[in-house]
Amino acid sequence: MVTLDVETMAWSALATTGQRPGTRDSHGAALVGHRMLVFGGTNGGRKVNDLHVLDLRTGEWTRPQCKGAPPPSPRESHTVTVVGGDRLVVFGGSGEGEGNYLCDVHVLDVPTMTWSSPEVRGGHAPAPRDSHSAVAVGRRLFVFGGDCGDRYHGDVDVLDVDTMAWSMVRQIGRASCRERV
Repeated sequence: MVTLDVETMAWSALATTGQRPGTRDSHGAALVGHRMLVFGGTNGGRKVNDLHVLDLRTGEWTRPQCKGAPPPSPRESHTVTVVGGDRLVVFGGSGEGEGNYLCDVHVLDVPTMTWSSPEVRGGHAPAPRDSHSAVAVGRRLFVFGGDCGDRYHGDVDVLDVDTMAWSMVRQIGRASCRERV
């Protein structure tokens, strides 16, 4: 593992201990305070749904024992986004099997390491997708783009994490790119 010091723009090796996640790609990762949380992805042979935490102060990897609802199903190409400073929101991705695109929402309360699978509502839930991007602004999660096999998405969907309600950002002056080129 390597780190980049953004002040000096110098790369350096980071020695770690503990139960590492192992090689993988298409996983999600996010920073909560001094900890980096890594969820899911594929290890080359199969999709996984494990959670690993790297304490950036000590360099130690752990596999926390989570409570609450079962963790999200195995997936890759999903997003993992910190909302409100201490909640990790997992959205979408590609599940096990061919063409299994997801649009589910799971929340990990990081201080208590408790998973929940809240019921989401709203007039416009996003279509299932993977390879999208997501960013939190305040207590809202903005999801853009993605792929569902036969088409790309060009819409922006918004999840209010307090009310668990979806809405869609209306585009003005330009048609949405909905077909694969």
